[in-house]
Amino acid sequence: MGRGELFEHEPEFSGLPEDAFGLFGLPARVQRRRAILDTIHPALSTLGEDLIERLSDRAAAPLHAHLPRLDWPRDYEPFCTWLALSRDAHGYQSGPQLNVGVHADHVAARLGWDTGSDAFGRFEFLCRHGDLGPALLDVAAGAGLHFRVYPSGRWPAGARPAFVSQDDLIGSLDELQHHGVWWELGRRHEIPAEIELACSARFGEVCAEVFEALLPVYDRIVGDPNADD
Repeated sequence: MGRGELFEHEPEFSGLPEDAFGLFGLPARVQRRRAILDTIHPALSTLGEDLIERLSDRAAAPLHAHLPRLDWPRDYEPFCTWLALSRDAHGYQSGPQLNVGVHADHVAARLGWDTGSDAFGRFEFLCRHGDLGPALLDVAAGAGLHFRVYPSGRWPAGARPAFVSQDDLIGSLDELQHHGVWWELGRRHEIPAEIELACSARFGEVCAEVFEALLPVYDRIVGDPNADD
């Protein structure tokens, strides 16, 4: 199937800016935040529009695109930024999200969770004791995705996963009991080794492919909006 058949319109995303990854090294926090918002976020906004168009006929309910403000708490030192697709028009951080992360040393497309969310406990229970776990393992194997757990911390510690596995979902959940604050299932591309991919239109295709694989489990986690209460 050609690219023109996947979208009603040709995708607009042409890749992340080549200077995007160096911006995270700017020493002044305010200057760094402004550079990220001005340079990286326009590309992520375009990518979000493309992805929503591509996924719209597959999702159980409309998806909304979110970009962070990177200004809270007041002393926050931005070492990454992201695009999040969620059913939630507001407050997407409290639930699962289809997330494109941009860091100084990697980019990633993943189903991600802030594990401090109250809703994560139900998700973990269904993974351990329900049939959600096997579904996630099937997606991981079929799409070549990995479970990762990230600890709390500033860069570079916060960008180094404490756990990585393609087939040990329960191990990833166990790791969260120690120091994990972010759980994900997805695909990570290292920078600078894969900067050519990240700065090309092909990265948009990679994100779309990953999200198409993840969308059925995302919809399953969030629930059917058409189901009776």
